[in-house]
Amino acid sequence: MEEKLEQPINDLLKFAANVNYFTKLKPNLKDHNSLKTDITITCYNELMQTIFSLIRTNISMLQNEESQTAIDAMLLLEIAVQLLPNDEMELLDELHKIL
Repeated sequence: MEEKLEQPINDLLKFAANVNYFTKLKPNLKDHNSLKTDITITCYNELMQTIFSLIRTNISMLQNEESQTAIDAMLLLEIAVQLLPNDEMELLDELHKIL
């Protein structure tokens, strides 16, 4: 029985390797228990608009107060937190002091 399954599994693995699937997520070199992906953002203004949109979407979703909606809102908020440009905010604080 195992021999009958082994060949189709090997064929599937060869096919997947040749077609170049699984390219969206890449290993996270800093945290081996997670994966990472790239998001293309053209400027800091677009980044902030994206974060604001995520937060506004969460507010709207949470007003409906459905159980699945709360889980979706939590995931979107986690993305928004990861997108926040923390280092750049420190730079803005220093520039503000100078001005």
